[in-house]
Amino acid sequence: MAKELGFKQGAYKEAVDYFKQKINLPTKRWNDLKGAMHTRAFTVAGAMRADILLDFRNAVDKAIEKGESLQDFRNRFYQIASKWRESDPSFDEKMKKPKYGAWRSKVIYQTNMLTAAAAAQERQAREMPEVFTHAKYICMMMPTSREQHKAWNGTVLPVNDPWWEKHSPPNGFGCLCEKEFISKYEMKAGLEKETKAPTPANDTTNIGENWDYSIGDADAENQRLKEQLKEKELKLLDQFEGNAELNSEIERISSERHGNRTPGIIQNIRDRWNDRKDERAGNIPKVKTDKKIDSFKKPAELFEYMENKRGFKIDERLKKFDLGHVKEVLKGIDSVMTVFPEAKIDILGTDPKDKNRAITRHYKIPNTPFSILINKKYFGKNSVPYTDDGFHPKNGCHRATAYHEMGHVVQCTLAQMEMYKYDNFELVAKQIVNKAAQDRGVEISDYNKVLKFRAGISRYADEKYSYKETVAEAVSDVFNNRSNAAAESKAVYKALMERMNNVRKNKRNN
Repeated sequence: MAKELGFKQGAYKEAVDYFKQKINLPTKRWNDLKGAMHTRAFTVAGAMRADILLDFRNAVDKAIEKGESLQDFRNRFYQIASKWRESDPSFDEKMKKPKYGAWRSKVIYQTNMLTAAAAAQERQAREMPEVFTHAKYICMMMPTSREQHKAWNGTVLPVNDPWWEKHSPPNGFGCLCEKEFISKYEMKAGLEKETKAPTPANDTTNIGENWDYSIGDADAENQRLKEQLKEKELKLLDQFEGNAELNSEIERISSERHGNRTPGIIQNIRDRWNDRKDERAGNIPKVKTDKKIDSFKKPAELFEYMENKRGFKIDERLKKFDLGHVKEVLKGIDSVMTVFPEAKIDILGTDPKDKNRAITRHYKIPNTPFSILINKKYFGKNSVPYTDDGFHPKNGCHRATAYHEMGHVVQCTLAQMEMYKYDNFELVAKQIVNKAAQDRGVEISDYNKVLKFRAGISRYADEKYSYKETVAEAVSDVFNNRSNAAAESKAVYKALMERMNNVRKNKRNN
């Protein structure tokens, strides 16, 4: 994020998410909101009109997401102030004074940057409570640092110690203190030692007014309430069949979740309803993404987590690839394994010689596992950018490639479970595609019509390629695009799932 504050652009996805969940709330004075209310609302004292506040909100949002400097933000701040102070008498007159404007812009910038970063760190640590057991108070020890905060520097306490409920930094406007999370391994190795709380837990001396709360606790409560609204919304979506009154209630709940009622939010509601409808019909999967994957900063820790969770080995050479790209691949593999737990791989490796982005490899030995090999040309730090050229389903990305390769693993696993030989993998795929085509009213004896059906999924699934590729492209499409996937892809996925469920049922009966 901001270089003046020691952050880097893109350092905290959670910081962006935290800020985006805030609602805009016009206020007259800086202390109109109390304590933890600031974790739920974005406010600029004196910006009483929603459109003025929205301009400031967009400026802060860009600063956090793009990692802008204070001067970048200040330039935009002056543009907004100039725009509104000439046209709206309710706007804070003091903004006309350059010195005051410089101070206000710095306060707004620092406050939002630091609180978003603090919330991001809390979210990351709380995702792994079994690892991060302690936290340390860090004061920058600058001439402007508060003396009491200097005295707290180096305090190490368990993350659930009551002292953090009031003293989690930042602890006032201009406070640059941080809370550093410490793992149980560091504690066990003696790299850090637990101390005593330097003050009583409820002593808020030298904590700024309305800063005596834990951002992590308040943010966790906000997330909990948001999940409750989401559950209520999903229940209403399950009942929704075009009822106008129910649609209005769903919009109200979604607006409360997102803080506004824009056309985009309303369209998002309709998209989610379509997803639920297709999920119930079995046309698309219920995709779950492991959020923990994003929290890892080091490849070794991420690989250890995934190997323990899913049981496959990850090639050490992938540590040299772009970590963000590798995370997307792992999220794609993990999501498909959640829906198809039978579809397991043995190795996630590299294949630098192959011209493809990734390939699925198997050995012609019964019941041997599969491997997915990826090419650093498309997944390395200097990877070739993805383009939507119509060859694959829309919205091509690294995760979509993982979905495609796992589509191969699913159909090959299905063939294994049905006691087919490896040479019959293509037959299984052809039977699935033909079943899907029949379900869509296509006469499968007419090859040209079947070919047209396959081409509706992607150009990759045409006469030059096997039926296996058609199935893999369909799996990628429905996992990646949900209800916006092609109708042909949904039909193939449904036929694949029906066949898998029959195999599961026969296996249980036997």
